[in-house]
Amino acid sequence: MNCLELAIPPLPQLVTIGHAFWPPGQKHETRSFDVYDMLFVIKGTLYMTEDEVPYEIKAGTMLVLEPGRRHTGHRPCEEITEIYWIHFVHPAPVRTIDSGKIPWSFPYVKGTNLDVAPQQQVMYIPKFTVLHPPGVLPFLEQMVELHQALSPASSLPLQTQLAGLLVQLQAAAKMQYAPRARQLCDQTIAYLQQHLTRPFDARHMEQTLHFRFDYLARCLKTYTGMSPLQYLHDLQIKKAKSLLENMELSVSEVGRQIGIENANYFIRLFRKQTGVTPGSYRQIRNGKA
Repeated sequence: MNCLELAIPPLPQLVTIGHAFWPPGQKHETRSFDVYDMLFVIKGTLYMTEDEVPYEIKAGTMLVLEPGRRHTGHRPCEEITEIYWIHFVHPAPVRTIDSGKIPWSFPYVKGTNLDVAPQQQVMYIPKFTVLHPPGVLPFLEQMVELHQALSPASSLPLQTQLAGLLVQLQAAAKMQYAPRARQLCDQTIAYLQQHLTRPFDARHMEQTLHFRFDYLARCLKTYTGMSPLQYLHDLQIKKAKSLLENMELSVSEVGRQIGIENANYFIRLFRKQTGVTPGSYRQIRNGKA
C-alpha cells in the first residue's frame, strides 16, 4: 500500500468537512486546487480519476486526492453512495512510499531545553486503502458536528479531531501490512508500557497477548535488539529520568513510581543503564554538578 509522507510540524490544518448521500447518476466534478481532498465512502461506490489514474472507492475505502493534481469523476454513482470528505491544507508530500518500506522505528533526534525550534519529523497517511469503519467513523461524525456549530469554542476541538483521525490512518497503514512479527513486537511494547509498574511476569504476558513468551521475545528482539525485560528496564529508566528532572521526589520514591520497590536495586539498575547514580543524574541535569 502506498502512503503519502508529509513533513511535520506543522500539522495539517482542516479547511472543511462534509457528509452527503449521492444519488445514482451523480459524479464528482472535475477540478484541480491547492488542498488535499480526503474521501471516505461508507456505502456504495465513488468513481474517481486523479491524473489519469482511476480509482473505485468502495464502501469502507478511502482515497486522498493531492493538491495541484487534476481529479474528476469518471463515472456516475450507480447506487446511493454515502461519503464523507475532508479538505485540509499542508505542503505537498515529501514522497510516496510503500508502507512496508517505512522505517517505523527510526529514532529521531529529541528536542532539548536548549532548542528554539522543533525537530523536523514526518507522518504517513494511506493514499488509497480499505479501512475498518468503526475506527474512523467516530472522528468523522464528531468533526461534522463540530463544523456545523463552528465557533471559538469548537474550532480547536475540530482541528484536534483531524489530528486524531490522521493518527488512526497512520496506525492502519502501519498495522495492516506489517509482518506478523512486527505486529507482535508492537503489541509487546504496548503491553510493557501499560504494565510499567507491574513486576515482570512472563506468564502474564503470555496470557494477555495469547502467544508463547519465547516467540514474543524473539519478535521484540528482532526489531528493538532487546529482550522484554531489557525493554521494560529501558522504559523504567526513561521515566525515572523524567521524574528526577521534573519532580522533587526522593530517589526511593522515584523507584517506587516506576515499579521498583527496592531502592538499592533501583540505584544499581539506574547506574548500569546510565553510568551515574540517580542522585548524580539529578545534579547534572539541574546544573549543580
